[in-house]
Amino acid sequence: ATNAGGLNVIRYGMARANVLGLEAVLADGTVISSMNRMLKNNSGYDLKQLFIGTEGTLGVVTRVVLALQEQPGSVSTALVAIEEGRHLATFLKHMDRALGGTLTAFEAMWQDYYRVNTAGLGRDPPLGRDHAYYVVVEGQGADPAADDARFTAAVEAALESGLIVDAVLPKSDAERERIWAIREHFQPDPGLRPFFSYDVSLPLRDILVYVEEVRGRLQLEWSTARLLVVGHFGDGNLHFIVSPGAAGSGDRAAMHAASDRCVYQPLQRHGGAISAEHGIGLEKKAWLPISRNAQEIELMQLLKRTLDPRNILNPGKVIDV
Repeated sequence: ATNAGGLNVIRYGMARANVLGLEAVLADGTVISSMNRMLKNNSGYDLKQLFIGTEGTLGVVTRVVLALQEQPGSVSTALVAIEEGRHLATFLKHMDRALGGTLTAFEAMWQDYYRVNTAGLGRDPPLGRDHAYYVVVEGQGADPAADDARFTAAVEAALESGLIVDAVLPKSDAERERIWAIREHFQPDPGLRPFFSYDVSLPLRDILVYVEEVRGRLQLEWSTARLLVVGHFGDGNLHFIVSPGAAGSGDRAAMHAASDRCVYQPLQRHGGAISAEHGIGLEKKAWLPISRNAQEIELMQLLKRTLDPRNILNPGKVIDV
């Protein structure tokens, strides 16, 4: 219902890429059974898309047919450090090309996020905390020996060319889990409260400029503001943790100011999305016009009125009717 993504979207796609068919119940009780089991079916409208990513506002999904993937036979992982922002996209292209279609994850962390999330480790982090950017990169394949050798060679080539300045390749599952924990398990320190989280996406070429614009706007709004940046860089999805600091006046007012003036307004000129994978719900509804034009919103409202004329399915979520 939210078309969720995650760490492996660049390899496997969003939720809608992995759903072949589904069954849903409409507002009037009608059961729409579209339990397709084929990879290719171009027979009329793809009705399942009316329900995937619509947050339960058009129907209640009761059954699904999923397209499953073979369990990979190998997993190769590295945590690398990068000093220049322009090298993030170049390193992504380098690893994608070198791994021959087996690149699965490319997760970037800006320095502030890495510092906060390694502060509570109780021991030194895998890489020092003074680099500008960090990336967890991972490939999954079918031949452990060959895949690992190719992955290691790709990382070494990036080191030799200066794309990255340091790297750690885990030698056990425990070491791999420790690396992923830095990316995944956010541990805010008391100085970050209150904080607000965001889930945006935009073209790769605009990410660095946009992040600095958001940072600048936050500093103008509150001198004590902090911005932590992490995200699925490989598919253009960033997660922000924004804290106004001690200067923030009231959580609700501060959150609105951060959302409106600092995060969403500058996103519009880049043609970005206010929600990459978490949905709109109630909180982001006011900013939907930043990512969807008037005609798109009008068509969404028409679909809602047609399928749910009494507005009983998740009323008030996503759009107003």
